[in-house]
Amino acid sequence: MRRRAEGPGSFNIWPAFTDVLGGLVVVLIFLITVFVIGEVLIGRELSGKNTAIDQLAQIIDGLEQLVGESDAENDALKTLIDQVRARLAASENTVAEVSRELQQAREREGLLSRSLDEVVDERERLLAELAARLQLLEASTLAQAQAEQQVEVSASEIALMTARLKDLEFKLSRLNKALYSARQTVSEQRTEESLTQRALGEREAQLLAQATLIETQQTRIDEMDALIKRRLLDRVEELEQYSSDFFGRLREVFANNPDIKVVGDRFVFQSEVLFPSAEADLTLGGREDLDKFAQVYRQIQAQLPPDLPVIIEVQGHTDAIPINTVRFGSNWELSFYRALGVVNYLIDQGIPPERLAAVGMGEYQPIETGTDPLSMRRNRRIELKITSR
Repeated sequence: MRRRAEGPGSFNIWPAFTDVLGGLVVVLIFLITVFVIGEVLIGRELSGKNTAIDQLAQIIDGLEQLVGESDAENDALKTLIDQVRARLAASENTVAEVSRELQQAREREGLLSRSLDEVVDERERLLAELAARLQLLEASTLAQAQAEQQVEVSASEIALMTARLKDLEFKLSRLNKALYSARQTVSEQRTEESLTQRALGEREAQLLAQATLIETQQTRIDEMDALIKRRLLDRVEELEQYSSDFFGRLREVFANNPDIKVVGDRFVFQSEVLFPSAEADLTLGGREDLDKFAQVYRQIQAQLPPDLPVIIEVQGHTDAIPINTVRFGSNWELSFYRALGVVNYLIDQGIPPERLAAVGMGEYQPIETGTDPLSMRRNRRIELKITSR
């Protein structure tokens, strides 16, 4: 009878209850909208980072190509760039890991969105059912007893619906916590991505500095290469001029001796002019000829720049007839000791030893391929050649 005393006016609480549910739905829609906007912004930032990583990779490829063209002095820079590239690859792996975690967050967001949709659908169903119940109560024209019974039934149903609404509120609370956790995850991913971006910026600055250093060093290398080439050309011209003057003088001095000739860049003595057969001791006539050679050298020695690395290479040559004496076991030994004998005599005549070299060639550098006596005689010779260190 307590319900009858209150009267029909006790049902006016439902419009306020409906407003509360509507407010909850508005809050849910606002949270979903904010989450979707955050996802779009994160996607754009990841796209920008991938573009920046691609650009850095292109810069590194260009630097490696530039370093590859430089000399061995840039090997250390190549190693440093390889290390930076490895670190960049690690950063790319970090960004990929962040992308995977973001994808997982998106999947969790989808599950949350579906749960929210189910809650909203349940709320709409309950509101529709409550509206129908209220319409039945307001339109009822039955007797007071029947109205009381209906009120009793409606109260029970309202209590049941209230319990279900509380359950929905609990679910909404859990969803809000899940949304908050997802936001925290996204915030941490943004922080990690910001750190990654900062590291990439520092590495890019390092690469730019290295590129500038490589360019500067390459410029210095080009300048030094040009300077070395100019100096080498000057030295070659000086050596050619000295050789031309020297052999020109020798050609005049030995013009009447057919066994002493100037052939190209070589001064050639036939061995019979300097040594007895199968011996390495200079004859008296050979010493006189070497005296003339040393005299010509001393005459033009003043024209020789002190820093010009001129070497007079004395080469001993034999014919192809094998030799095996007590003193010489092969043509190698005979040719070398003949060249050494000439070098020692020229040193005694005042030519600096650092300007001389003795080389034994044996029978392996003939100027005639025949086996007749004249060809054999021409192959037995001492050659003096001007070279440089």
